[in-house]
Amino acid sequence: MHFYTTKNVYIIRMNRIFRKIFKLIPAVCCTGLLSAKEISIINWNLQTFFDANKDGCEYKEFQKSEKWNKDAYQKRLDRLCTFMNQSNADVYIFEEIENAGIIYDISNRLAGNTWSSRKCWPYGTFYKNKGDSIGCAVISRMKIKEVHVHNIDIRTEKTRQPPLRAIMEIKFEEEKKSSAPLTLFVNHWKSKAGGGPQSEIWRLWQETVLSRLFTEQRGSPALAGGDFNKDIKEFVVDSSETKTVDSKPNIYLQDFLSSRKTAVFSPWFSENNSLIFPGSYYFRETWERIDHFFLSPEISMIDFTPMTDGAWSSQENLIPVRYKIHTGTGFSDHLPVRCTISLKEN
Repeated sequence: MHFYTTKNVYIIRMNRIFRKIFKLIPAVCCTGLLSAKEISIINWNLQTFFDANKDGCEYKEFQKSEKWNKDAYQKRLDRLCTFMNQSNADVYIFEEIENAGIIYDISNRLAGNTWSSRKCWPYGTFYKNKGDSIGCAVISRMKIKEVHVHNIDIRTEKTRQPPLRAIMEIKFEEEKKSSAPLTLFVNHWKSKAGGGPQSEIWRLWQETVLSRLFTEQRGSPALAGGDFNKDIKEFVVDSSETKTVDSKPNIYLQDFLSSRKTAVFSPWFSENNSLIFPGSYYFRETWERIDHFFLSPEISMIDFTPMTDGAWSSQENLIPVRYKIHTGTGFSDHLPVRCTISLKEN
């Protein structure tokens, strides 16, 4: 498995942005390359996916539980790998993974199920900030060319900035020498714990960074995915373009500093302008659509769906079957969401 990590820090202070890029550091395990017109991507918040080693960074319920051990971890890992083999996407985006070791564990299990390099996922990357319990990961059949990480350091607000997860920027290798590479932005924005209105300012700062990252692509295909902790209705919606026809931009990502907006496409709206059912997260008896894909105009959305056709979703009401430590059962409190895209011809 090829493993990539580097650091690229966005520092926003006093309305100025500075960027620092460190050298890319790869680690090599195996090879593979996708060559296809259509690309399938699954995003899933895995709900506190810790390994079996209790090193102090885990949430308290994992540290204190005698039920969380090597056997419980192996069973949870097996369930995830079974899901990946059955769903068979080209790229997986995962939130709430503890460390890079879990990615290697996933890779080793998946590699044992096939001898075909075209069927395995030989590329991956993981990142979390120092001191964080969980981070984000990508596992891919497509060759990863570059990885950058964008953090923000805000010193202008009245309240001190809480810990914020970085936005990962992943650039895949071009399918053809004449084509522009696909760029993926992986997000896990500030949660609403402690109050949605109180924490909204920090999601707006993260939205500012994402808006600028899309703008910097300058006509190259770009896609953002992840858990944004922000319902699709909380974004700036272009009500005249909410239909999925032609993947026309229907969402404006806000730039908090300049008041500029970046137009992207969200697939959460059906052709009759209603929201696709169900959502991806069920909270207080209400469906929320907080797990997103956003597409630049250079990408067409072929298909999008919240995945409900497996044991991770209740077949009675489609609600996610969350993981429970005391029983060792379940998957996650989020549903996985899947999209199939194609890059528009120049």
